[in-house]
Amino acid sequence: MARERYLVNAGEDTIHQNQIQLVTAKDKGKNWWYYHKIHLLVGVLAVALVGSFLYSMFTKVSPDYTIGLLTSYTMPETGLNQLEDYIAAYADDRNGDGQVSINVTNYVYDTSADADYAQREAAIVRFMADASSNEVMIYLHDDGAFSALEGTFEGFFQYTDGTPMEDDATDFENAMTSWQDMAAFANFQPASEEGELYTGEVLTELYSRLRVSCRAAEGSSIESSEKDMEYYQSSMALFQRLKNDEPLQKENASEEG
Repeated sequence: MARERYLVNAGEDTIHQNQIQLVTAKDKGKNWWYYHKIHLLVGVLAVALVGSFLYSMFTKVSPDYTIGLLTSYTMPETGLNQLEDYIAAYADDRNGDGQVSINVTNYVYDTSADADYAQREAAIVRFMADASSNEVMIYLHDDGAFSALEGTFEGFFQYTDGTPMEDDATDFENAMTSWQDMAAFANFQPASEEGELYTGEVLTELYSRLRVSCRAAEGSSIESSEKDMEYYQSSMALFQRLKNDEPLQKENASEEG
């Protein structure tokens, strides 16, 4: 009853005098922002991510050749970059984008006792994935990593005369060429870069440990794809140019060498 007494003769405006009134555009804008700011921010973030992905996709240079580097140690980034630029002088513009690009991908299979097991297994997963998709036809490798994984290479490489190894063959020494026997690599002189821990002499020593092997196309999945066969044949031509030191772009080769 007390409440009813207080409301006697009270107009509707009095009863609802605490109701929020959006009387200006500014008030309405604040109200909209309060209820929609999360949705707007999520939308802006999504657009930014899509934009970044598209920019990366359209501006990223697609390599003409991918070279596999299987080592028991991590090759310094500066060494990889210099080797990529050096090999580019011997390669052709396969994808027709107007520039020659080489990607050297390092699969690190650390054989030391304190090696990171997860990192080592991740490297092998990447190695197997690239091998299955025929991304790599030329491999550089050192003795440590190759010996540790030797059992997985049966029938994978071809002999130095171009004939494929039998599935049960283990004479891998006949399927590899030493770094020094590749004339182009023997003439490769990595440079020291300011601020880098690895000098040109150290990089030269690391590379001198490597051997070179080529995938076998005969009897493999490469044969079933015209595109993969073309890539294989181009890769073998690149291998021969490196072996004989026959650059396609002599100015670049002389600068790098």
